[in-house]
Amino acid sequence: MLLPVLSTKRVDDMERCDEGVRSDVVEALSRDSRFNSARITVTVVSGRAILRGDARTLYTIRIAGELAATVRGVISVDNELRVSRDAACPDDAVIELLAEQILKYNASIGADRVRVAVGAGTVTLRGQVDAYWKRLRAESLMLDIQGVVGVNNELAVVPELVPQDAVIADDVKSAIERSACPGQNSISVKVDHGLVTLTGSVPSLLSKKITPHLAESILGVKGVIDNLVVAARD
Repeated sequence: MLLPVLSTKRVDDMERCDEGVRSDVVEALSRDSRFNSARITVTVVSGRAILRGDARTLYTIRIAGELAATVRGVISVDNELRVSRDAACPDDAVIELLAEQILKYNASIGADRVRVAVGAGTVTLRGQVDAYWKRLRAESLMLDIQGVVGVNNELAVVPELVPQDAVIADDVKSAIERSACPGQNSISVKVDHGLVTLTGSVPSLLSKKITPHLAESILGVKGVIDNLVVAARD
């Protein structure tokens, strides 16, 4: 049985589209001075961008992934970049000292209740904070320390004031409704003992990235589960 000619044309169109998206991702990375784009290879398959190679820190790896996600036509990003470690990288003891100092200088986190341990370049954070955004902030501060290859965030969120789940849900919904991102009215918000779950479809990777951030700083939120999906590309 012969396949319709239209089917072949659609495959060719998809391949051309993916190659155009790949070129745009490569150009976006090459114009950003925060990392060496020559050490990053990009593949795009059906709108899924795959990044491979290495970068100086976990922060630059995150930035590369976020930058790729902003390119039109990208519906998901598989960030397989790894931190490059050389002889100049600090050892675990130095990384631990740097991490403790960084947390101390960021007074809003409450570093007196946070403990740091480092093994083989992986930072582990233990203890507690009183807001979910502080948990995320503590982790993000670790990403730009040279030699850090991973972060285990075991910080517990223990709010001083705990609103009812219904109040938290209303506050999260209001924050989403105020957002300028399109397509937010199809998002479902559920809260269980402070744990927020977001479900639904959003029109772009940018919307998927921004929406969970809207919930992170709401009073009483202990965590955010992102079950949002990006609508399939036509």
